[in-house]
Amino acid sequence: MEYGKIVVVIAVLAVILIGLIVYLFIIDRKVSRLEKEWKEKSRNINDPV
Repeated sequence: MEYGKIVVVIAVLAVILIGLIVYLFIIDRKVSRLEKEWKEKSRNINDPV
């Protein structure tokens, strides 16, 4: 009985950790895209006509 509880706890922790890793990966991609857009816009503003 005790072994089953440990397996459940480990499974729940694994799911939480995987969820956090996926969330951080998605946030990193969004931030990278925003930084790229911001650099392009700031470059366009500073270019002389």
